[in-house]
Amino acid sequence: MSPTLTEARLGRGPARGLVDHVNAVELDDETAAVAHYIRMDLAHTLMLTQEGVFREQQGAAITASLLRLLETDPRTLLAGDPAIGTLSLQIERYLEEECGPSGLDIQRARSRIDQKSTGIRLADREALLKTLDALLRLGEALLAAAERHDAVLAPGYTHLQHAQPTTLGHYFNAQYWPVARALDRMIHALRRLDECPLGGAAHSGTSWPINRETTASYLGFARPVRNARDAGLSAQDGGAEIAAVLGLSLAGAARCASDLFYWSSSEVGLVRLSAALCGTSSMMPQKRNPIVLERIRGLAGEAAGWTASQLGTLHSATSTDADQAYVHNRIPGYCHESAGAFDLLAEAVTTLEVDQEALRASAGRHWSTASALADDLVRTRGLSFRHAHETVARYIARQETNPPGAPLDPASVPGELAGYAPEDLARILDAAAFVETRTSQGGTSAARRKELAHEAELDLAEHRRAGADLRSRIAEADARLLHDAAALASTHGI
Repeated sequence: MSPTLTEARLGRGPARGLVDHVNAVELDDETAAVAHYIRMDLAHTLMLTQEGVFREQQGAAITASLLRLLETDPRTLLAGDPAIGTLSLQIERYLEEECGPSGLDIQRARSRIDQKSTGIRLADREALLKTLDALLRLGEALLAAAERHDAVLAPGYTHLQHAQPTTLGHYFNAQYWPVARALDRMIHALRRLDECPLGGAAHSGTSWPINRETTASYLGFARPVRNARDAGLSAQDGGAEIAAVLGLSLAGAARCASDLFYWSSSEVGLVRLSAALCGTSSMMPQKRNPIVLERIRGLAGEAAGWTASQLGTLHSATSTDADQAYVHNRIPGYCHESAGAFDLLAEAVTTLEVDQEALRASAGRHWSTASALADDLVRTRGLSFRHAHETVARYIARQETNPPGAPLDPASVPGELAGYAPEDLARILDAAAFVETRTSQGGTSAARRKELAHEAELDLAEHRRAGADLRSRIAEADARLLHDAAALASTHGI
């Protein structure tokens, strides 16, 4: 059995501290993505055999050993001793035991740098695709809620003060569009991740006659990273981009969660979260705490620092990838937590208990339709917008001093409003009528809501197709990789 990698050059094995705090860190992440690393070795072996770098018998033996490793539980079969080194060295040791010294040739025409970069990309791609699926589910849930509550009157807020009436359907449609932008960013990040670093070697390429297009294709990438140096170094910036995309995506989700958090408070009580998504108090038996919304809000706050930490590992790197290689790859974990938050919000929206009467009553409170009266003054009385605005503002200020339900004091009505009969004011200030008069593009009228729903469905379908196309290409590539590997192994009866 060969000695550890460091002994030939350094004359001794690694220190315990290096094993515990460097090797073990890398090994943990790589072992979590072990199936990706084995597939990477399969693609590399097939390519080397096809290009004549490996004799067919040698390639078949290595391929058969890797397939056996993939079919078992690799984490159990591999030694997993961090003193040996990272996963590539663990697999080398396994191949040496299975194939003899020729198994160690697996590292021909590549370096740990491009290999590690490829492993990170494969793990990050898988995690981001799962996050994309969760974000698509959130988009579907928001549009379903928009349809379900399309005409339910609801208050609209700015500065947490009543602003103008809207409908709950219009609100949930509005919440879809930040998700749409997040989906767009995520798909573009996946496209930039769609290049394979394998074969870049340390940074100058290799003298072996390799075909990087072959390995890229087997691993489901669109193409190789063009420049050999970029393949292992600058191409590591994908993590920072993914972290930024996740942070922005969670920020959008948190804004929706914050609205539901406020509306579901016992003081406001316009909606109520499903009991299955709530917690209670260890001391106060009456509590119904919307903890999933707090989870989403808290995670979005934490995610604000994810991009900074990723950029920090890029900032000091000059001639090595070690700044990233020797710390945990956090991206799969970030993706997993983000996907969980999107699924929680989707379930909260889907199972939300809506008090339509309370929402309708609140929609017209606090003079939320006052701007309609100002507009009517401009249209029918010829006032300037500012004059009309100030007239209505003075009217509201005087009315606020009257007890609730008290008859209108004619002396308090500004002269510009004196000609309005009570029924005219009631018609102009009606919340449902107000919503229907917002006929500009994107507005709250029924016709515009219908347009928005159609546009959102088309947008979501386009994002579904983009994700499905990428997943399909990866699945087809994987099937071809395993088929060709099995065919090579079988040529020599292995």
